[in-house]
Amino acid sequence: MNNSSLETICILFIFSILFIYFGICAVDTIENLSSLIAFGALPMTNLSNLIPSSADRPDFNKFPFEHDFVLDGRPQSFARNLDGSAIIAVGAELITRYGVGYVERRHVDGSYIVRITEFDESVEIAQYADPTVVNEFGVISHYISASEMVSALSGLYNNRCMQRAMFFENRMKDRASADENMDLLIDAECYEVSITGGDYCGATEFIFAPATNPLRSKKSSAETAAYRAKVQAMADAMLSDDEDEVMPEGLFDELAECFGQ
Repeated sequence: MNNSSLETICILFIFSILFIYFGICAVDTIENLSSLIAFGALPMTNLSNLIPSSADRPDFNKFPFEHDFVLDGRPQSFARNLDGSAIIAVGAELITRYGVGYVERRHVDGSYIVRITEFDESVEIAQYADPTVVNEFGVISHYISASEMVSALSGLYNNRCMQRAMFFENRMKDRASADENMDLLIDAECYEVSITGGDYCGATEFIFAPATNPLRSKKSSAETAAYRAKVQAMADAMLSDDEDEVMPEGLFDELAECFGQ
């Protein structure tokens, strides 16, 4: 065996070792990534986790239109913000960085007013020195507690509301709008927050409503009245001809949908 053959064998052997090594690394990486996803380390939005415990999964065979779950035999859909996220119900408990609280109200822009009922006393929020004074950015001057931070955020929110109220009253001479802005003022245990990303701060209560069939909802009132009359006539005829006759499968659902039962 000449030197070139030995070199070829050595090169092939080295490449085989490298191939096996990288293969093992790839498997480990995939397994680790799967573990991260399983434990929620990566951001994931799964609306199925928000479904009420008494509800059933979506049934697109029975209700062939968009809905999120079925409750008491009726398809339901979550109300959503413009970004597609579910809307947390007023009164729902939240776990925030400042402590445990609940949604006190919701604004039309999708933000919430959260009231903290149990502050996390272990939280310390850094406050930074004025860079024009210390000639440097990011210099921590002191720390404040969670309750102090919420109070500061509350003050900033109230200041914006009062500025809008003054604008409406002084510039626009619109006292009603000024009063509406003053009614939005909050106390020192509340703050405004926008919740994004899909974790919903641990909330379990969300706004939902019955889902409607978009094809049926587009019918005019005349078409709807004619359809209801047709179904009612079918039901009356069947019941009058033979009291023992069983109504065809699905007709009860048709009647319930027509008459809202």
